[in-house]
Amino acid sequence: PRSDDESARWEIIGAFARWTSFWVVLFYVLGFTMPCLAGWIPQSSKAYENNRHWVARDVLGIVHAIIVCGLILPPLVIMLNAPDHIRFGAGDFLGTCASATYPDYNLIGQAIALGGLVFSAFIFADVVISMLHGLATLDYYVHHAVFLAAGVIIRGHCMLPLNAAILLSMEASTPFLNFMLFFRNRGPRYTFAVRVTGILFVVLFVAFRLALNTYGAILLWRSRDFAYPDGVPRWQSMFLLGAVQVGSALQFYWFPAIARTFGKGILELFSGSAGKISSKNGSTANGGRPAGMEKAADSLKVNGSRSEEGLSKAKVS
Repeated sequence: PRSDDESARWEIIGAFARWTSFWVVLFYVLGFTMPCLAGWIPQSSKAYENNRHWVARDVLGIVHAIIVCGLILPPLVIMLNAPDHIRFGAGDFLGTCASATYPDYNLIGQAIALGGLVFSAFIFADVVISMLHGLATLDYYVHHAVFLAAGVIIRGHCMLPLNAAILLSMEASTPFLNFMLFFRNRGPRYTFAVRVTGILFVVLFVAFRLALNTYGAILLWRSRDFAYPDGVPRWQSMFLLGAVQVGSALQFYWFPAIARTFGKGILELFSGSAGKISSKNGSTANGGRPAGMEKAADSLKVNGSRSEEGLSKAKVS
């Protein structure tokens, strides 16, 4: 991409603004329509999970993940089998990341670039929404700031298509996590659905966030001397290299707790122990929900979820 292509840069800024506006408007549309569904969906035993802003944000995360994965996953399969000059190539046209040099991979590169733009706009919109309605804690903002900076740098240079696709593909686990978070406290009617989505979340976490993301981090480290196109400032290339490595390490830091708590919840469900009478208090534990799954969902801070403490401070309007 040409560094002096001002019209292309304004094109990106305009597209970013449009997608940001789309996410913000959709959030409020979801928030205002959720009360209409109150008769269809049972109330949660957690007060903050009945907050229309919390509900809208949860559903918005699912919509975002589906759009991004729809754009990213097909090109990712092709990119994984592409030669290095494609996997670490750069688009020739900054506005769309189209490639005149390698026309066979033109649409693939554009799809990844669009996915990155959609993701970055969502991250920015989510920060604004969370600040306005008290839906996040400090660590959440730091997490989003790093991802937004990485997204802007990658999209701003139309580079690292394979690594960009790998990073975006981690959203594959989000719909299942958000579905589980939404229904986990809404009664035994949803126990089976929570069990299935919890299992799928763990499986996809391992596949995309541990295995594939680690592969991408190692590949970028081994290819760091030629992975970036000419003209990329060194501080940006070093920031991306560090962010990818740290991000990969964080997935392994989070996983033991996820494995322990989700594994316990899944075993409880399969063994039929969920909802049995507690020997300590003589009541139904967790209102019929698996204790391990409950604990895991409350403690997760990945895939766009927030801690219960932060969520409970959501402003109700």
